[in-house]
Amino acid sequence: MNKDNLKRYLLNATSCKIQHDGWTCGTCFFAISSKLKKTDWQNVLLIRGDYKKEDLNNLPKDRVKSYNKIIRLCEVQTK
Repeated sequence: MNKDNLKRYLLNATSCKIQHDGWTCGTCFFAISSKLKKTDWQNVLLIRGDYKKEDLNNLPKDRVKSYNKIIRLCEVQTK
């Protein structure tokens, strides 16, 4: 999972870079697709470095699968 890659895909899909260091906000994240869940957002928060793993209570069981899903949905949004 590549942090810079994720950040770029989210920016391209949402045009939002309002949160610290130019990251997409949660509202814009969830506007990408109804297929995105709270577990996916927590995965983003962990990858961004906002929280430690033990501080999050709703991470996806397969974080790589969640990451790939987010990237795929961002790609669909930008087509």
